[in-house]
Amino acid sequence: MHTQDVASKKSSTASKWLIGCGIGCGVVILLMVILGVSGYVFVKNIVKGFEETEAITDALTERYGEIKDFCPDPGGAIKPERLEAFLSVRNSTKPVKEALESSISILSDEEGERQFREESSPGVLTKIKTGFGIIPLIAEFYTKRNQALLDAEMGLGEYYYIYIVSYYSWLGKSPSDGLEYNLVDEDEEDRGVYWRRRRSENLEDRKDDVLKQLHRQILPMMQNQFAGLTGVDVSPIKDPWREMLATEIEAMEADRFRLPWQDGLPDVLEESLRPFRGRLEASYSKILNALEMALE
Repeated sequence: MHTQDVASKKSSTASKWLIGCGIGCGVVILLMVILGVSGYVFVKNIVKGFEETEAITDALTERYGEIKDFCPDPGGAIKPERLEAFLSVRNSTKPVKEALESSISILSDEEGERQFREESSPGVLTKIKTGFGIIPLIAEFYTKRNQALLDAEMGLGEYYYIYIVSYYSWLGKSPSDGLEYNLVDEDEEDRGVYWRRRRSENLEDRKDDVLKQLHRQILPMMQNQFAGLTGVDVSPIKDPWREMLATEIEAMEADRFRLPWQDGLPDVLEESLRPFRGRLEASYSKILNALEMALE
């Protein structure tokens, strides 16, 4: 395959990631036009960034297996050293996260927040300049996060398990967190592009899609956890914990939109998370949640 063909494929992949993360088709179309005008050198740099990301992701998968292969501690708790590792990974991406949040805010041009800050709307040139950098920033985010996972000896499965249980099931964050505004194309009225608030049904659709994706990944983890109880002494919580886990798995098997422990965490799990509550809250990014949840 020629290098230009590879570049085209990689830029197509990047555009799908952008759409999936809620940045919007209009922005992606604008970026693709920019890429076409800017030429081969810029695309080549993007390709290199995503190739590095994919190489590190492949290394993670080879070492720790697929996301759904992860087996949480059969005893139910998350050990303090694993939560420390999780938070160290999140802290390691702080600079690129801040740059991404700023770039996404410029591209989304959220009117309500802008009026609150009494700031003017970013101009077209500002958005174009930001658009040039957004795809490399996304590649850098995944690269740094996944390299930090390798350094912390943590697989993607364990990372996502802690993310989902901590932020969604315990702290009550929404799986559909992300942009509230979207850039769309109004070709039929020949008005170019404009900004509008997402319709509530679109937000619900996005939430349903994310929940189904989460469900496909985390239910096998919990089934692995239950299987791991065989022959493992987790007394004095062995019998009640086994029953609670079996009941939760049955509930999730009956509802593909159900989050794990959405009716309340078992004591053994909540007690392990409680000392880290403040740091977990501080490490969450509503804007970047959609990027984090690019599970597939």
